[in-house]
Amino acid sequence: MFILTENAKTELQDRLTLAGSKQLIRLQMRKSCFMKVKVTLEETIQSNDTEITKDELHFIIDNAECHYFNHKTLDFIPDTTGFKQFEIL
Repeated sequence: MFILTENAKTELQDRLTLAGSKQLIRLQMRKSCFMKVKVTLEETIQSNDTEITKDELHFIIDNAECHYFNHKTLDFIPDTTGFKQFEIL
């Protein structure tokens, strides 16, 4: 479905280490900024979610948003101002 860059993989693994039981990575498109991705960690999958496993990481995406991630690359871009963001390219 999508490619995961090393920067994104490292950042997600670091967040999962601190998250305890929340080991599912929810990806959502930010409505205000096209191509920016909101990442949250959750414990359970909802009935309208698709689960995708990449590099031993478990992602969940709402079925209505899956098309945003098809044939794209998920990258993590740390900003010099301290704002960290994920982008789908």
